[in-house]
Amino acid sequence: MRTLLIALGILLATAASATTYKWVDRNGVTHYSDRPQPGAEIVELRPAQTFDAPTPATSSARTAPRNQQANNAVTYAKLDLWKPSNDEVFQNTANTVPVRLRLEPDLQAGHAVWLYLDGKRVDGQPTTAVSFDLTEVPRGTHTVNAVVVDVTGKPLIKSQSVTFHLRQVSTLAPNRAPRPVRP
Repeated sequence: MRTLLIALGILLATAASATTYKWVDRNGVTHYSDRPQPGAEIVELRPAQTFDAPTPATSSARTAPRNQQANNAVTYAKLDLWKPSNDEVFQNTANTVPVRLRLEPDLQAGHAVWLYLDGKRVDGQPTTAVSFDLTEVPRGTHTVNAVVVDVTGKPLIKSQSVTFHLRQVSTLAPNRAPRPVRP
């Protein structure tokens, strides 16, 4: 049966317009050929089914402004803050805290990333990056989160809020090594 299907497929592919003959030999095997054999009958083959694809119409997305395309073209699947981790403690960082994001898919043209520290937007940070260094963070407990916005400032996706702690060594800290005495 498999041989028959293969032979029929090859025959149909190579002889679309030629006359095809079919016969059964004395062992009961069916044969197809483009040459007549004794007792063969002509097989009528219908033309192959075809499909004419319509020509694509001019898409409104091609004529839309780039920023409008960016607003409508993507839905972000993930925005995660992976640094700092929740309840992470930073010590002696000169009041600088690294913030790292995971964004899927990548940031699209016309969109921006805004960081919020303790509920207030942090200005002076790049808006097209996923890696930031928050500077001049006072010691204490803080929350940070990120939002991806479109060109109008409309939020597209928000990250979870992460709490972190910034500690500075005190002069009264018992673990601090003594200073050398100057003469």
